[in-house]
Parts: sequence; C-alpha cells; structure tokens
Amino acid sequence: MARKTKEAALETRGLIIDAARRVFHAEGVNRSTLDKIAKAAGVTRGAVYWHFTNKAEIFLAVKQTYTSEFDELQSLLSPREDQSPLSAIGNYLQALFSAVLSNTAARETLEIIMLRCEYVEEFNEVLQVITEPCTDILASFNRLYRDAVMRKELKPGLDPAMMSLDTLAFVRGTLRAILSGQQAVYGQAILPLIKAHIDLRRA
Repeated sequence: MARKTKEAALETRGLIIDAARRVFHAEGVNRSTLDKIAKAAGVTRGAVYWHFTNKAEIFLAVKQTYTSEFDELQSLLSPREDQSPLSAIGNYLQALFSAVLSNTAARETLEIIMLRCEYVEEFNEVLQVITEPCTDILASFNRLYRDAVMRKELKPGLDPAMMSLDTLAFVRGTLRAILSGQQAVYGQAILPLIKAHIDLRRA
C-alpha cells in the first residue's frame, strides 16, 4: 500500500510539473497562478501545495525536469587529453543545439527561462540557480581555449578569456533567436555557423 501511495504521489508531482511547464509557456511565469496550474494538471490546489511551497519552487522543478539533458552535455567540455580543445567546444555546441532543436519540451522550458519570466521578488534567488550553469560553462570554455593556446591550436593574438565570452555570447544569442521563432532558419544553418565560429579561431 505504501508503495502505491508513493507511486501515486510521484505521478501527481509529475502531472503538476508538466502542467506548470505548459501554463508558464502559454501565459508567462508572472501571470501564471497555482490555481491555473492545478486546473491544467487536473488536481486540487491543495495537491499543488502538498508538493510545492510556492511558484518559484515549481519553476525550479520544471527547469530541473526538462533541462537536465543540457547539464549532462557539459561532460563534452572535459575531453580526453588526446582530443582537440577547439573540437571539444565545437562538439559541445553541436550537441547543445541539436538537443534544443529536437526536444520540444526542453526548448519550451528554455523559452520560459529566457523569455517568459521576470526575475523579481521571490524569483531573485531563482536567478542565481539559473545563472550557475552559465558560470560553469564559461569556465570550461576558458580552460579549453587556454589549452588550445598551449597546443598552438588557437590563432595567435586571440585572448582565451575574450574568446570564452564570445562563444558564450554566441550560444546565448543563437538560443534567443531560435526561441524567438527562428527555429526553421537555424535548424538548417546551425552546423555551418558552429563550424565557422570554431574555424575562425583555429591557427
């Protein structure tokens, strides 16, 4: 009986998280309410409060559920010693944008995070959680570009720190373009764009 109760609770939690993603995407986070989420999930408001303290907690659960795939891709930024640092960055970018373009739920979640949420009041602390992965990715880019200098792969005169910021800006700008409705355009252009981005840095 306890096992069935636990399974039912996990199922209800999953329904709430999925409903929240759909409501957040349709209405924006700030205009969404727990009542709307409960209605979309087919549960009571009390059931929502049983699993989550507030909307910010639900938001973080949506992020964790639908963007964990992107966090796992960061392992590509820790290549073997015999692998090219610049190729590692290119492989990461290809895997990242392939996932964004092919996974609708993940893409909609990124759209919520980047375009449909105002990080004010209770969401101030949420913003710190959102930006942590970018800090880690930037550090990985910086390390790989420095390795590229050591291996004489990076074009002379290019600064690893500046190249790291530039690649992060490339990721953010391309993501924003895709999430703003240019998915079809970038679906065809993304691989040549990534190749050009990396080739411009090669010695």
